Amino acid sequence: MSTTASRAESVSRQRPLGVRSAVTDSLLITSDVSALHRVQDVYRPQEDTALLVDELTSADLSGLRVLDLCTGSGAVAVAAALAGAQVTAVDSCRHAVARTRRSAADAGVEVRTVCADLADVSETGFDVITCNPPYVPTPPGTEMSAVGPRHAWNGGPDGRAVLDVVCAIVPGLLADGGTVLIVQSELSGVDATVAALRAAGLRTEVTSERRIPFGPVVRARHDALVESGFLDPESDDEAIVVIRAQRTGDRPGRAEPA
Repeated sequence: MSTTASRAESVSRQRPLGVRSAVTDSLLITSDVSALHRVQDVYRPQEDTALLVDELTSADLSGLRVLDLCTGSGAVAVAAALAGAQVTAVDSCRHAVARTRRSAADAGVEVRTVCADLADVSETGFDVITCNPPYVPTPPGTEMSAVGPRHAWNGGPDGRAVLDVVCAIVPGLLADGGTVLIVQSELSGVDATVAALRAAGLRTEVTSERRIPFGPVVRARHDALVESGFLDPESDDEAIVVIRAQRTGDRPGRAEPA
């Protein structure tokens, strides 16, 4: 195994100093509804982004090739670049791509940006792939229930419209020993994500979890989510998790999304 691949597989907990603070200084985490559609329709980082950045930067990224899918504000991509990675950031929203370019310039790092649908990503050999996809379940009639860039959170009727595509494509994009980090809510089927990645031959586990109060999007469609069976009517918070999956053995192929 190459030195780069060995480091990609490492789970070292020595975080490069200043990475998290540099990101959150320029891209503030907020739950303010009025902030959700600022900066040209780009969803600003929330607790899920912070959890993913913490997990990502807990290991040495120097010189690794990192692919950030559904980059949004670019916070995760910039964090990886600040930690010394060679970063490609992908989003289907041109506003997100523009925001990521500006965020990288403001942070003084280089991030290659690509405006493309997930299914069109074909470049391979990445040491680390990160993704914070739209994952909020969207029962029929709730698509317009929250103010802001709906493409950033609407995950389809079961929350898995994008997650299933991510699980299908990432195994084929990884280098030997490469790692995938996906953040999502418990509302959108953590077990389904773990099962899909394991079925593709990746060693998979939940490595981080945090309970957070419902954000503005979930609150806006609370009744519909309760009626659809996603929420306990007595609950006022949800678990968000980071799922880590590593490629071992023979290279898997791209699966077709369910």
